[in-house]
Amino acid sequence: MNAWIGLKAVYDKEMLTYFRSPIAYFVIAVFLLGTGYFFTYNIFLTGVGTMDQTLQNMGILLITLSPVLTMRLFSAEYNGRTMELLMTLPLRTWQVVLGKYLGAVSMLVLMTAASCINLIPLYLYGNPQTLNILAGYIGFILLGMACIGIGQFFSALTENQIVAALITIPTLLGFWFVGHLQSLQSSLLLRDLLAHLSFALHYADFIHGLLRSEAIVYFLVVAAIALTLNNSYLQWRR
Repeated sequence: MNAWIGLKAVYDKEMLTYFRSPIAYFVIAVFLLGTGYFFTYNIFLTGVGTMDQTLQNMGILLITLSPVLTMRLFSAEYNGRTMELLMTLPLRTWQVVLGKYLGAVSMLVLMTAASCINLIPLYLYGNPQTLNILAGYIGFILLGMACIGIGQFFSALTENQIVAALITIPTLLGFWFVGHLQSLQSSLLLRDLLAHLSFALHYADFIHGLLRSEAIVYFLVVAAIALTLNNSYLQWRR
């Protein structure tokens, strides 16, 4: 029970920190403006009555915004000289890592829920495929969980928030676009490996309404590996 109390304390601190700083409001505002624009363009200007392209655009937007959400998680603690205090508290390292991670994931869920306002006109004036939309949003959350895990790990490696974001962005873009290298490979093994590593290809399955266990496990494993590395690094630093 004490373990969960410690975890909740870190989580509560993170949520308060987000909403006491402009970061949360900036990220949510930019995300909603971006998704609103993509939805308006894809639905009303092109006349396509599905969320497929909008969800695809949302995935790319998430790749670019999640480093802003994660860059301060540990870097701010280093800069504020509060990391030493945090590490001396009767908390295990995994409680700190998981508490911060769940705080960032909660922000992701809030952003995702807020973007659902775009679905109102779609259901009022169209006949959307609910299962495809639901699968797309599940994929979006899973994609975000993997991105946040990676971003949090890089935040733990440096005291500079900007550096953390600058390392995270190309890494996430690499995971997103790595599938495009398939056409350059003659080896079937390498082509399959690149396909399995691609965020975009796995996310596309969800957009098309496919809840494939392979894609679900992939995003969860990426997040778990990033959190494990994060925990191991902090234990070594401690």
